[in-house]
Amino acid sequence: MSQSQDPVQSISQFPTQFPKGSKIVVAGAGSIGCFVGGLLAAQGHKVCLWGRARIIDAIQEKGLQLSDGDGLDIKLAAEQLELSTDASCLAEADIILLAAKSLVTEEIAKDISRHAPKQAVVLSLQNGIRNPAILREQLEQAVLATMIPFNVVHSEGNRFHRATFTAELMMEWQPALAEFLSGEYINFKPLEQFNEIAWGKLLLNINNAVNALGGLPLKQQLMNRQWRCLMADVVSESLAVLSAAGIEHISVAPVNMRVFCWILRLPTFMFSRIANSMLKVDPQARASMYEDLEQKRLTEIDEFQGVIIELSKQHRCSSSLNQRIYQLIKDAELQATGSPALSVADIRSLSS
Repeated sequence: MSQSQDPVQSISQFPTQFPKGSKIVVAGAGSIGCFVGGLLAAQGHKVCLWGRARIIDAIQEKGLQLSDGDGLDIKLAAEQLELSTDASCLAEADIILLAAKSLVTEEIAKDISRHAPKQAVVLSLQNGIRNPAILREQLEQAVLATMIPFNVVHSEGNRFHRATFTAELMMEWQPALAEFLSGEYINFKPLEQFNEIAWGKLLLNINNAVNALGGLPLKQQLMNRQWRCLMADVVSESLAVLSAAGIEHISVAPVNMRVFCWILRLPTFMFSRIANSMLKVDPQARASMYEDLEQKRLTEIDEFQGVIIELSKQHRCSSSLNQRIYQLIKDAELQATGSPALSVADIRSLSS
């Protein structure tokens, strides 16, 4: 995929205002969708969660609990939301937040095309950088890309807990929509250089697979220098691929990505003093790819390592470490026994 094929593009004839009472439908309401949709409902928006029966039925029975490490603790009764397991709920949507896995983007795009009003606005809350382009190819509706910098964990009691980073979503430049959606609990930040931000987020997401293969909580991995050096090597290789492809990025970490890799490689006593923001994660937080393996689901590895590998082949540069990690994830998907719980030595040797 070349830079000219990036999903981010200017959008013409975009609504300049959104009246109070505009209906928001969260399509593919899983962990991220329930958390974001729940916060929007708590801010007074009219929200419909459209998802699988196991999630929707649980909300119908127990309501929705939202929390984070900064003191957020919100309980929503089922009556405060619209709940649906049927795509027909899209018929009255003004804003559609697509939070489904990348694997079903084309399938849900067909549902949106079939049911949603043409004037509705679609926001892709998905991982990776290719989904907005796929949606724009299939939909008449305006499509906006967004970037979610946090992890959400679904736990007992139907609680959705934000385990990492800030509750601020970055989105393509549409200030009117950002202002409409932003409020007390969640903020949408419009950016003019969103394309570069999307690539910067990919460079962080590239290590989701490392966490999934190790099976350890993120914080535990970050406090181990061997794991950090592996993460740094993955990012460094990916940086070289983007450079060869002529793709610019803006880091979504507090420092640029080369400095980020240098910090990761520091001895642990130095790392723990410098990297306070990296360590501000829930002690049990893991990457969503780990959860996918544990639930015996296919992962989004093609949207992370897969993109880097494709670019490396196009531009004839090395992506050997990403290719090894990609294959280990594919093997774990095939075995369907959960995270393989590999060590750093396992990953480096078994994948060589």
